[in-house]
Amino acid sequence: MGDRLADGDTRIPLSCPRSLASGLHATVQMPASGTPVGPQVTERQWFVVRTKAKKETYAVQQLERRGVQVFLPRILEFRREQIAPLFPSYLFVHIVLFEQYYRVVWAPGVRNFVAFGSVPLPVPGTVIDLIHTSAGDGGIIRPLSPFHPGDRVEIRSGPLAGLVAIVERPCSQRGRVKVLLDFLRQGISAELPVGAVNRV
Repeated sequence: MGDRLADGDTRIPLSCPRSLASGLHATVQMPASGTPVGPQVTERQWFVVRTKAKKETYAVQQLERRGVQVFLPRILEFRREQIAPLFPSYLFVHIVLFEQYYRVVWAPGVRNFVAFGSVPLPVPGTVIDLIHTSAGDGGIIRPLSPFHPGDRVEIRSGPLAGLVAIVERPCSQRGRVKVLLDFLRQGISAELPVGAVNRV
């Protein structure tokens, strides 16, 4: 299942779903009838969709406007202090393939379904559940903090750059770490972006 987070959530083993998307790049080939064929195309299932580069959010908006259920997991990138797609250029759709195939592939921002052979293969619901469990508000996965209370860190950017501090509280939900600075023997606390400090 993965490591346990402090708040009780399960941290997703990122290599597992990332390997799921890796290498799945075949464009769907339609039969002469114009309808995708294959097993289980009449059941609502999760599928992986490839988007145009850096168009994940745009594709989500367009798909949702067409009544498609979409899941775009995102991750907080500590060092860059940004929220980015967990799988760049990929997202998940929950559809009945037989009914909603063209609604997906014709949506602006979408390139194609990810497939082996001619028909998209469904993603096991357990994989989606695992990602959902790992994500917090807004479908954002927040990796375990690289710091612990008592760690000595050096501030690497900003007006306090070069000062050494002690971690009081690990990374918050906003990607910030609380540190204790020693100014003239008086402890002063400050919250800094986690990417602004390094362990010493």
